[in-house]
Amino acid sequence: MKFLKPGSLSFSLAWKIILIQVTMVAMGLVGMVLMYGDSGAGYIDWKMSESIAKSIRVDGDALQVDWAALDRAAQDRPATFWFAASDEDGRQLTHGTVPEVFRPLVAQLQYLEPTDIRTRTRAAELAMRIWVNDTPEGRVHVMIGGMPHRGLWRQMLVVIGYLGGWITVPLIVITLVVAPWAIHRSLRGVNRVAAQAAAIQINERGGGLDTHAVPAEIFPLVDAFNAAVRRIGESYDAQDRFLVGAAHELRMPIAILATRIDDLPPGPARSRLQRDLSRLSNIAEQLLDLQRLDHHRSHSQRVDLAALTREVAGDVAPLVLDAGYAFSVDAPEEPVWVRGDPHALHRVVASLLQNAIAHGGDRGMIAVALQPDGVLAVTDEGSGVPEQERQAIFEPFHRLRPSGSGSGLGLYLAREIMLRHGGSIAAESAAGGGARFVVALAVDRGAATPG
Repeated sequence: MKFLKPGSLSFSLAWKIILIQVTMVAMGLVGMVLMYGDSGAGYIDWKMSESIAKSIRVDGDALQVDWAALDRAAQDRPATFWFAASDEDGRQLTHGTVPEVFRPLVAQLQYLEPTDIRTRTRAAELAMRIWVNDTPEGRVHVMIGGMPHRGLWRQMLVVIGYLGGWITVPLIVITLVVAPWAIHRSLRGVNRVAAQAAAIQINERGGGLDTHAVPAEIFPLVDAFNAAVRRIGESYDAQDRFLVGAAHELRMPIAILATRIDDLPPGPARSRLQRDLSRLSNIAEQLLDLQRLDHHRSHSQRVDLAALTREVAGDVAPLVLDAGYAFSVDAPEEPVWVRGDPHALHRVVASLLQNAIAHGGDRGMIAVALQPDGVLAVTDEGSGVPEQERQAIFEPFHRLRPSGSGSGLGLYLAREIMLRHGGSIAAESAAGGGARFVVALAVDRGAATPG
């Protein structure tokens, strides 16, 4: 049972219950001895009586004694030791001198059941015990005397040793099976709540744990967790509202600046301003994209990735050329159908091209290549991405150069979009030493007509 593994609450409680039960049984047995025992009375030890009785066998028409077994059971027996045995067919056997007071009972021994006689005086003569032993040949009744014992401590050890096993062992077995099962059933709501907690997503706010599924002792913890989740959700909502508000507020001045820059005469200053304004506009759009990713699922439809690639390349081409790069686009004339959100996929390709413009070193070639199997690569001839940074660059706000002009959001958004589309994105080293970003999407092999 998995709930009995060490370290579990069921295991801990079960063993504590066992210790309590063993302690209570021991105290009960000791109390019974103290209440009914007598340190001054002589008695015949029952364990010894049992061993002596088992040394007597029915052999044909007579009772025989296994003297080796008898010697082991009654070591250092005094001269006063005696016993009488009788089976229920009337066969009898005696050893030693039976006191006169018990001789009439010996004649009726086959009818007597286990009993015990104790005395404070004349213990060697009057202390007696009858033991009945079941053998394959029938029941043998044995009367034993002449070996009295005294002392409360010995009585206590005998009682605990004889009765303790009959009481303690079943209690332990029941506790190891029933108690963990009952504890596990009582705590199964905790496992359900733990599964609910593991399923909580930061972009699915408003959920909480079921407080009715847990015991009253754990309710405050679950309630406090729900309150903490609500506070975190409210904080994220406030942050989202700020980001969306800031992005929308930026749109108007960006549009005004774009109009005014377009009115400037062509030249290096205008190109630099257009590039800087494009980065600023891109940051505003990325902030809005963050909000869309968190709160809206993509609307999946069939998209011609080849047409989309050519469209994005056409939109970005002026920026590429103005920045001093050569630009090449290699996309199949035949459609490359994939399934996804066209706006989000447009953002991925645009982000990779803007990243190449920003980090390509203002020289060389920026190349876009799409293969029929849905693999898209954007390559530049800049300094490339160090191998140890090729995973970190996809984290939000991570930049290779802290003083760089990027926002640190473009590649993060591209990765999140690809994850939602079941695709992948990776950074590699280009053949010419620059960076090569590879995007892979599953090709939709359905009908050629987009849906």
